[in-house]
Formats: sequence, C-alpha cells, structure tokens
Amino acid sequence: MTKEILSGTKQDTRMIAVGGDGTINEMLNGAIGFPHAIIGSLAAGSGNDYVRGIQKTESVEEALSLFQDNAFSAIDIGQFETNGKMGYFVNSLGMGIDAEISDEADRSPLKKWFNFVRAGKLIYLFIFIKKIVTYKPSCMELIIDGDRHLLKKVWFIVIANQSYFGGGMKISPMSKLDDGRLNVIAVHDIPLLKLLTVFITVLWGGHLNIKNVDSFSGKMIKMKNEGSVKIQSDGEIVGRNEVAAVVLKEKLRVMLQGVNRYKNMK
Repeated sequence: MTKEILSGTKQDTRMIAVGGDGTINEMLNGAIGFPHAIIGSLAAGSGNDYVRGIQKTESVEEALSLFQDNAFSAIDIGQFETNGKMGYFVNSLGMGIDAEISDEADRSPLKKWFNFVRAGKLIYLFIFIKKIVTYKPSCMELIIDGDRHLLKKVWFIVIANQSYFGGGMKISPMSKLDDGRLNVIAVHDIPLLKLLTVFITVLWGGHLNIKNVDSFSGKMIKMKNEGSVKIQSDGEIVGRNEVAAVVLKEKLRVMLQGVNRYKNMK
C-alpha cells in the first residue's frame, strides 16, 4: 500500500501509520526509495518505541498537531541482510532473548487484552519472566567495523538506532538519530539473578554500568550465533542465527516533535 501511494506522486507526501512498531516498520520498508515520503505514527500498539524515542509525542493530541505542521527532518536508519533477505529498521535489530520475547508477544492472545487496557508494554515483561528460566544463552561472534569480538553465554545483542526498545526500555541511551552510526549493546556472561538487575536498570539506562553489559558503536555490524536463535527487526522476526547491518545516514524523512527544519538528505 505504501509503495502504491508513493508511486503515484512526486510531491511531498505525509504517511501516517496507525499502530505499533511493526506497523511503522512495514511503512518504512515501503517508503524506502521514495525521497518525497514523510513518515509519522499514531501510537496504537504494544511497545510504541518509535513514538517514544523518535517522534517524541506523548498523546494523540500532540501527534495530530505535529502532523499538521512542518516539523520534520531526515534521520538515519539501518539496513540488514539475513538468510538471503534484505530489509530496513528504524528502532533496533536484535538477536537473542529479545527476539524470542518479541515473537511470543506478537503471537500471544494476551497482547490484545494488554493493549485494550492500555498496558501493552507489560506483555514484554510478562513473557520475559517466562523466558528467562528456559532460554539458553549461546556463543556469538560480533564484528563491528572489522573489529571481532567472541562473546560467551550471550543473552542478546541489540543494534540500536534510537534509545528505546521493548516497550520503553532505555537500551541505548547514547544513540543519536543523525550521527551516521549504530550503537550495539551486548549482554553476556551474566547469571540469571544478575540479568534481572539488567532488566530493572535498563528502564533508565543504568544497565551500562553493569559488568558484561558492553556498549559499542559503528557503521557496519555483523552478528553470528553458534546455535539457533531468532532475529528481530523493530520487533518483527526476520531470520535466524546470522545478520549483517549497515547505517544509512539521513535516509528517511520523519515528523519530529520540536523540529522546525528539514535536513537535506545525502
């Protein structure tokens, strides 16, 4: 649908996604290649991390007001390739328990109920508690701009384009939308009880002070898992076990709260 609309015009066109992060990801992948697209989101999903970390509107009224003015700018996005499939992400790309949680949350009948009572992000916490006792951390290879890291007992690695994931967890406090880089957070070699501390402190970004919660930054990232584990892109499952990602600088025009200028895309 996004491609069909944008193919029919060359004028600036505002596209509004009504839904969550999966909906905005679907629109993003349709809008790539159309420089006249301007993207926005009316939050109606479980996590709504795009609205929280990028658009920065806190209510429907704020979002509707934003859609009517000229507050938009060009931001970085990520491009990935996994299992012969290529795609794009605007929030994050992850491999490990985060992808397993995203997958089960998306299929859970409880998701609609949590959304109905406006507590959608609690579905991720509910499933996390279930998963930590059954998930088996594995060894992963992480390559960032040519530097190779071998990590043992990895719970997850997240490539972040903005600060938030998982319904409000501040996974990558140092991420910027226009710096031409992706931040990488790896959680490894951590016992179960300490992992609970990580998932508490991540709410405000304090997890980066915990040993074996490593933070990196780069333009080209590769991840490879020795076992079998899922990969998520903005919460959508896109593959397994191995993925490569690059940053595309100022590739997408989006509506942003508090912005009154447009950056020329390169």
